[in-house]
Parts: sequence; structure tokens; C-alpha cells
Amino acid sequence: MKAVWLVSLGGVLGSLTRWILSLIIPHSGNGTLAANLLAVALAIFFLVLMERRGITELRYFLLPGFCGGLSTFSAVTYEAVAPDEAGFTYLLINVVASLIVAYLSLKIARKVVKARI
Repeated sequence: MKAVWLVSLGGVLGSLTRWILSLIIPHSGNGTLAANLLAVALAIFFLVLMERRGITELRYFLLPGFCGGLSTFSAVTYEAVAPDEAGFTYLLINVVASLIVAYLSLKIARKVVKARI
């Protein structure tokens, strides 16, 4: 039951963060892209942090909760297929940019987060 509460609380905070990003970046496509790239970067950082420091208590809150609430593949899909939206190129930009951010985040996180000895 504790995991359900942690995922729920993290999801609310992640969704609110995405909503705030949509206010800061009003064009829906750019706001969605920013939210997804931020979620990818944070998820990679949290994974490395948990792996190296042995911190697993916040796993449900941070990964499926906060990062899951922050990212939105459904919005990307809508913007890729709906008429008068960004189209297939937008989907491709999201996927490629997410992979690049994941790669760079992993390299940075492994340099910044040192393992506990």
C-alpha cells in the first residue's frame, strides 16, 4: 500500500510540473518536448543515484511517480497524428532527442554521483 501512495504523490507532483512547463512554454509541442526531455534526464540521474548510493526507498516516488507524471507519450502521439499538429517529424524529434538526452545524462550522472565505499 505504501508503494501506491508513493507513486500517486510523485505522479501528482510530476503532472503539476508538466502543467507549469506548459504555462512557461505555451506552444503545446515545445512544452511537451521539454517535459519529456526533463523526465528522461531526471529518470537517468535517479537511476544512477539509486544504483550507486543504494537508495531504493524513493524509487516508487521518483520513477513511476514523478518522472511518469512529468513525461507524456500520449501527448507526443496526439501531436504526431492529429491534423494541423506537428506530424511525424515531431515524433522523430522526440525519440531522437530523448535518446541523446539519455546518453548525455548517463555520462554526466556517472561522473557526478560517486559510489559509496
